[in-house]
Amino acid sequence: MLDDTIAALATPYGEGGIAIVRISGTEALAVAAAVLALPPGQLGEWPTHFLRPAGFYDPRSGELIDRGLAVRMAAPHSYTGETVVELQGHGGILVSQEVLRAVLRAGARLAQPGEFTKRAFLNGKIDLAQAEAVADLIRARSDAARRLALRQMEGKLSAAVRVVQNELTGLMAAMEAMIDFPDEVAGEENWIPATTALAEALERLLAGARGGKAAREGIRVVIVGKPNAGKSSLWNALIGEERAIVTAVPGTTRDALEEVVSVQGVPVRLVDTAGIRETLDLVEALGIERAREMLRRAQVAVVVLDAAAGLGAEDEMVMSLVSEMPRVIVVNKSDLPQPQIDAARIIDYVPGEKVIWTAATTGQGLAELEAELLALALGETGEENSWLIGNLRQEQAVATAWHSLIEARAALEQGLPQECALIDLRTAWEEIGEITGESLPEQIIDRIFADFCIGK
Repeated sequence: MLDDTIAALATPYGEGGIAIVRISGTEALAVAAAVLALPPGQLGEWPTHFLRPAGFYDPRSGELIDRGLAVRMAAPHSYTGETVVELQGHGGILVSQEVLRAVLRAGARLAQPGEFTKRAFLNGKIDLAQAEAVADLIRARSDAARRLALRQMEGKLSAAVRVVQNELTGLMAAMEAMIDFPDEVAGEENWIPATTALAEALERLLAGARGGKAAREGIRVVIVGKPNAGKSSLWNALIGEERAIVTAVPGTTRDALEEVVSVQGVPVRLVDTAGIRETLDLVEALGIERAREMLRRAQVAVVVLDAAAGLGAEDEMVMSLVSEMPRVIVVNKSDLPQPQIDAARIIDYVPGEKVIWTAATTGQGLAELEAELLALALGETGEENSWLIGNLRQEQAVATAWHSLIEARAALEQGLPQECALIDLRTAWEEIGEITGESLPEQIIDRIFADFCIGK
């Protein structure tokens, strides 16, 4: 496959200002020269990475297709590590396709999805974690996801796991030497602390995985409470728009309303739900069941208590629904005179829990509420710079490696034969290698790149 010269549109299909046809491979110069109507050796004399005006011709008929710019990128100083030529023409659907067809007629093969990036990986320009970050950057739907992908593209995850892998290599070498030459090698007393330190390093990576997932996929936050507690007013205030109908009549909200907002770059899907209570109204009952379903799919619940009405059986019903999930207790309408809920009452009601006092009409407490939502959704490590793991494959590899290190440490602590610990250390080494692609089967690598777009 690497012997083929490949080509594809590197820009989206459709109308636009510019369309770029990318050519990569051993025959890239010959293919491009045929389309540029140049003598075979002349293109190779062009300065690398400099654009030149050029005409694009059908290599069979000699007909002019378009005029634009061409650039040669000499190997290995290109995205793929191979010789690359890019033809930059007008962005019309028909003209870009005709230029691509001309390139294919000149001897190139249409690239498979992700094949340019796969060649960059196979040629050692990037590792697998960096290659996956390319796709993540393209698909990013939030600033946090974009920043996470950039950190991975810069090699920060790869650097972190390689430190662990290198330490593992040294540890395994020392252990194997002890097994082969027991009378000549010392240092066994350092194996347990070294294994512990490596496990802790992986544990820190895993702690940031939750934040990375939130950055990529967002978090679902469901606002629940009894009727007329101010849920819809709070939802309107958080999204910055008067979308939900707010009245003094209990049970106004009959369905779930959703809106996505950005909180510190992380997409948060806020869901407003029907007030939860016992009711004989069929439509309202359906809305309450929808609220229960939304809670089952949520990462965080916001429980809204009504400061003006006080606490009652309906609040207890709501609290029972969220007893097993991350939650934020909000006392709304706290700006009204003579509230029925005060600080002493709420401390007794939810002992040990953080309570946020809000007033949806004035914006009081909203910033504090947003910060608390992020803290709950992102887990113990909310610091963005600790978010390095980009997908479930990487997370599972790190988790398996961590578990193997724990098993190895247990074997050492129990005084089992060193070979037992060595087996677990090798498993950890292989799992870590899967992140960068050093120990991943070829069919898995092929599957990863198959999810890329054509031309990348």
